[in-house]
Amino acid sequence: MKRLFLLGLAALLTLSMLSGCSQPATDMQLDKEKDGGTNTLGVQDTIQPVASKTATSVGDFKAQDLAGNTVTKDIFSNYDLTLVNVFTTWCSPCIEEIPELNEVYKEMADKKVNVIGIVLDVNEDGKIDSSKMDKLNKIIESTKAEYMVLLPDDVLRTGLLKDISSVPQTFFVDKDGNIVGETYLGSRNKSEWLKVIETEQKNLGS
Repeated sequence: MKRLFLLGLAALLTLSMLSGCSQPATDMQLDKEKDGGTNTLGVQDTIQPVASKTATSVGDFKAQDLAGNTVTKDIFSNYDLTLVNVFTTWCSPCIEEIPELNEVYKEMADKKVNVIGIVLDVNEDGKIDSSKMDKLNKIIESTKAEYMVLLPDDVLRTGLLKDISSVPQTFFVDKDGNIVGETYLGSRNKSEWLKVIETEQKNLGS
């Protein structure tokens, strides 16, 4: 019985490691991992909130898209629901999930559901790291991502994204810029995300 328990635990840990990455503690660790190195894969012990219980709004942010355009919370206004996927350029499960999210984006575009990405590690200190930006552009090109990807500003970094320590992490925002529904840790495929969206739409009353 003990052996079966240990085997089951090992399988669970392996599955967790394949679906998400924990944030690196230092830039030195990140440098070791990039360019073909090993990612810091982590097991999720607790669900990390994307905002405190009293902070339901994404805030009046002024983020930047990959073309350098300013993006505000008005990006949410034309959709009943927006899936927001937070990722990094060094997280393999994050990158592998992008084509799946892109398929979700294309399928749901005419159903008032949008998809956007927020990349955490390209401008961590408020300044764009050119090497990481180049890596991000290559990722976008190779995955053929069509949905918008944002570089967060200080409002997002010190508010909405402050407590995120594991990626990918995904949450939903309504047309008024309010966080709704559940927070989802780890990567999922297209069919899994479509089921999640269906649930979130029902909960929203869409």
